[in-house]
Amino acid sequence: MTQEQEWSLTEEQRQETVSRIRLNLSTMAFFRQAPLPDDAVATAAVTMEKKAYTVAKVEARTTTGVRPHHETLKAYIRKLGALMIETVESGAAVVEAHAAAATAATAAAGAKPGMTDSIDLSHGSRDFLITETAEQLLAPMLQPKAVIRRIKFSTKSFGIEAAEVAAKAIRNVSNTLQHADLADIIAGRPESEALGALTIIAAALAQCHLKFLDLSDNALGEKGIRAAAAAFVDQPALENIAFRNVGCSVHGCAALQELISNTSHLKSISLYNNMSGDEGAVSIAALISRCPVLEEFSMVSSRVGAEGGAALGRALAAGTKMLVKLDVHDNPMTEEAAAALATAIMAQPHLLTLNLNDTCLCDKGVSQIAAALQHATAAEKLETLELALNEITPDGAEAVAMAIVAKGATLKTVNLRENELEDDGAVMIAKGLMSAPHLRTIDLCLNQIHRVGALAVAKVVVETANDLELLALDENEISDGGVEQLKKMMESGGKLGALGALDENLGDEEDEDGDEGVEDLAEILGRGLKL
Repeated sequence: MTQEQEWSLTEEQRQETVSRIRLNLSTMAFFRQAPLPDDAVATAAVTMEKKAYTVAKVEARTTTGVRPHHETLKAYIRKLGALMIETVESGAAVVEAHAAAATAATAAAGAKPGMTDSIDLSHGSRDFLITETAEQLLAPMLQPKAVIRRIKFSTKSFGIEAAEVAAKAIRNVSNTLQHADLADIIAGRPESEALGALTIIAAALAQCHLKFLDLSDNALGEKGIRAAAAAFVDQPALENIAFRNVGCSVHGCAALQELISNTSHLKSISLYNNMSGDEGAVSIAALISRCPVLEEFSMVSSRVGAEGGAALGRALAAGTKMLVKLDVHDNPMTEEAAAALATAIMAQPHLLTLNLNDTCLCDKGVSQIAAALQHATAAEKLETLELALNEITPDGAEAVAMAIVAKGATLKTVNLRENELEDDGAVMIAKGLMSAPHLRTIDLCLNQIHRVGALAVAKVVVETANDLELLALDENEISDGGVEQLKKMMESGGKLGALGALDENLGDEEDEDGDEGVEDLAEILGRGLKL
């Protein structure tokens, strides 16, 4: 049995389709009493047919062979119909946009060297690129003596043909290219084609001297990471690398640890929304232990538990002393990882941002982190402290308040959303906020706070937070009377505009227990902390 050939249309068939699109667009625009210029319609018709044809060519290929021709033809017609409807409904704006895009591509093809130092394909619609469209979009990179330092290919899907064009363009500017954003460039492609495209583009990037590489939002997995390895494995000056939402599993993390060998200049590693788990985090820990000048590290939403969190903490404590941002939120690390993380924090004098939201630390773990922040040499100029969703109760609130006091001179953001502070905890936090005159944002939503706690916080920020932009107290249990007092207090201090919405506040009825002691706020706040 002979293998079925891939779907295609002849040039005559495609030209006939363009002619019909032109006629239909003009006719529909006429009946909508919004006639369109003939030249703009002609250009738009060509552009729409190219997009539809490219989509059909991509859908013609599957992981197991060739899709039946009648199904591919339906995809072609379906895309044409959608583009026609979009154009008719949006009128002249869409048609003119098509014309402008074509004009820009034509102009780019004749652009003089040095006119731009960056290429950004992320604007406009998501397109499946083929040779012709890739050549149009990358024309400035293909010019002799082109000087391009930054590229962003995001949202354009590259198959083998388009990847070959991209590789040629990259090689042409390899002496100047330093910044490569390749996030989301293989969407909708069969695995074999996607891996092939990555391999081709990565091989070209190997000839560059990259400082920045982003491979996020591509369905990489270990196979994809290895396919793209040439882009980063031998880059001696690489400073920033990102693998967000790429399916970086246990084996993917092990591949990164194995392949990223030149780490002497690496300043930023960003991982997000992967399924790394503890074992993957251990591999990443081994990687960051070899990064002496690392400044930013994030491993977010990656299913890292106690073992992985502790490994990351130990690596950061033993390695870099240059960290300015640590973000490991949305990982179930629990209090068992807190000691190692606390040790890492004490070793980072330059830390500005600490995000431990939703890490299941609870009172014991948060108290260890807070104790670390009280050391004079830890995060000397901390600006952002994020401890949301950690089940902090009044028992842990005082430790947090003392950490705020320790770093209050520079703190700008404190996020304690969705804990269990209640009024006692809120009052303790308020006492800590007295030492934070430059605070811009305080988030205490969803903390079972009543009138007393809310007013205590408001009184402090009104009197001390000169740069306040947001006080968030929604989704608490403040009575209606308490809400009115809260607003009056903020207004009296000229900060009513900084009070966040209270649409989801649950305190419809007067809370007698929560109202107790409202008149004694000054006395309550004056008792101080156990410093």
